[in-house]
Amino acid sequence: MSWFWIALAAPALWAAVNHIDKYIITKYFTGKGIGSLVIFTGLSGFLISILILIFSYSSIIFPVLAILAIVINGAILVASFIPYLYALETEEASWVSPLWQLIPIFGFVLGMIFLHEYLSTKQIIGSALVVLGAVAISLNLTEKFKFKTKPFLFMVLSSFMIAINGLVFKMVALQENFWGTAFWEYLGGFIFSVFLFTCLPLYRRQFLATIAKSRSLVVSLNLASELLNIAAKLLANFASLLAPLALIWVVNGVQPVIVLFYGIILTLFIPQWGKENLERKFLAQKIIAILIIFAGVFVLFK
Repeated sequence: MSWFWIALAAPALWAAVNHIDKYIITKYFTGKGIGSLVIFTGLSGFLISILILIFSYSSIIFPVLAILAIVINGAILVASFIPYLYALETEEASWVSPLWQLIPIFGFVLGMIFLHEYLSTKQIIGSALVVLGAVAISLNLTEKFKFKTKPFLFMVLSSFMIAINGLVFKMVALQENFWGTAFWEYLGGFIFSVFLFTCLPLYRRQFLATIAKSRSLVVSLNLASELLNIAAKLLANFASLLAPLALIWVVNGVQPVIVLFYGIILTLFIPQWGKENLERKFLAQKIIAILIIFAGVFVLFK
């Protein structure tokens, strides 16, 4: 099988995760708090840590400072879902997903500062296109082009935190090893979730109330979302072994297009699972903005 189709499967799965998260939030978490879903996300990391511990025990032996850094990094990763989920609570998945393309921009800046990786003219132009597309998709056409400031800033914060997470993970993994770094990172996310559950009474009440009300369905949906997310990461990693990483980034740039496609399918055939605004002007806005973002990603990694 060509590396392209393997790489394309990753954003296809991540796009499905976006819609599952949107469904869970609007169906079970609206008015109940985003913290419940964040706790679910962090707790799932404990299972991954157990598997790594069983199959690769020797890889987890790290220096204390490295362990501390990557555990905190795991907490940052889980915390990055909080602003993302707040944005997803009020906006469609096809609006939120393209803003993930801000992550490479922050990645370039952090790489320049900490890894001495400098931007070329081509990368600056590509970055500008990505930012332009992100701003374009954040305009509210129903209110005289009112900019959706709050959800946009939520996604900026989430993207920045994920970029930091990627930087720290890379720095530690290069010094130590991949599976050990993953173990301590997932464990850090689990510890952060336990902290939220233990120290924030509101989050604890929301989490327990959600479990009590829709135990099997909510858990099943969250499990499905996490499994898809893990599978997407594995596919992207495997594809990177078959082709240059830059090409994988280009393919990942089509995720907003797939999210929009899924949204249209759900609206037309299963509206109870998702609803996309199909008015011509909104579709035109999203398609144009997505094309601008895709062009920026293509320029960045051509």
